Amino acid sequence: MSSLARGNFILRSSCRPQYNAVLLRQSHKLFSTTSGSLQSRPSNDKNAPNIVVAPDAHEINAPLSTLPADLSLPETLPPTAAIPAKLQRFIALGRAYLTFYKTGLKNVYRNYRASLPLRKELGLPAYLPISPPRKVSNPIASEKASNVGPASSKNTYDIRNLGLGRGQFQLVRRSARDVRRMIPFTLILIICGEFTPLIIPIFGSAITPATCRVPGQIAKERETASKRKALALQAWIDANPESGLGAMPEPTSDESFKLLIQLANPAWVGTANPASVLQACAVFGLVKKHDRFAGTALAGLIYRRRLSQYLEYLAIDDAMIRGGGGIEKLSYAEVRIALDERGAGEVGDAIRRDCSVEEVESFERKWLSRWLTSRET
Repeated sequence: MSSLARGNFILRSSCRPQYNAVLLRQSHKLFSTTSGSLQSRPSNDKNAPNIVVAPDAHEINAPLSTLPADLSLPETLPPTAAIPAKLQRFIALGRAYLTFYKTGLKNVYRNYRASLPLRKELGLPAYLPISPPRKVSNPIASEKASNVGPASSKNTYDIRNLGLGRGQFQLVRRSARDVRRMIPFTLILIICGEFTPLIIPIFGSAITPATCRVPGQIAKERETASKRKALALQAWIDANPESGLGAMPEPTSDESFKLLIQLANPAWVGTANPASVLQACAVFGLVKKHDRFAGTALAGLIYRRRLSQYLEYLAIDDAMIRGGGGIEKLSYAEVRIALDERGAGEVGDAIRRDCSVEEVESFERKWLSRWLTSRET
């Protein structure tokens, strides 16, 4: 067992861890806003309970219904398998994806229904899927907005002052995000039918609710985000030779960590040049390219504001993780999502090949804990 040092973390090496016909029926029921809910319609999907209950204020993790359901695919057959066996697997594969997508869409609807009382408490419109935080005029916020974090302002809700926990906050935010993607995703399911799995990768997460993303799609998006981040950071380093970095640092290094902390500093965002703002947006997944056409021209009008609002969300989420019991209370799925949102989704992948599953999880939790400490100060 050899030692592996990455930045300030030391890990010990261990063993390596290890679409077919889709038809959406009665899709209009998923968009219904009437009082007739899914409570009266029993479901056979073990991952789709008839009722999604909002977590209490002490729960730090979002409901499991905001995550993709289990996708159980039939075993792969050898090339020499008989044609009837291949046909049988083909049908089973289609049923598996059908169940997965139906469960995901049902969960989108149920999550949003469960979030309605919380949306009302936050002053958000019930049937317009707007995600918090949002600029509002509220006397509660102006008093203690500084408690949320460095990205907040006196005109922004202090979610904690309203008594909401992180699980509730994430339910409201994720359900609104998924509802915005539900209509185009449903249309593709209806129009494309069995070709849907071939079409979805073209649009990616832009139209796919998080509850309907298959494991392969999530892994591909994380890989794409890592490449986009690397290109954006290299462009930033080239444009800022005074940083002394020269080359793109390793994802697990101190230099990479400090650079992310700098790009997540609201004070820096307010004074950064348009090109740097666009590069920071690419790092945090807010744009697809750091050198997009007319991007620098639009940075002052669109992207600087978008980046500031996103950092405000991260500041609220950071504060809620600290106030909800810290990293230890977070499930591993929530840790992975938190890393993705902070531009560090690949830190575990960088060492996964040489470390055990437990060591990778420990490393990722330490990275996130270090982020929370640095952002708090």
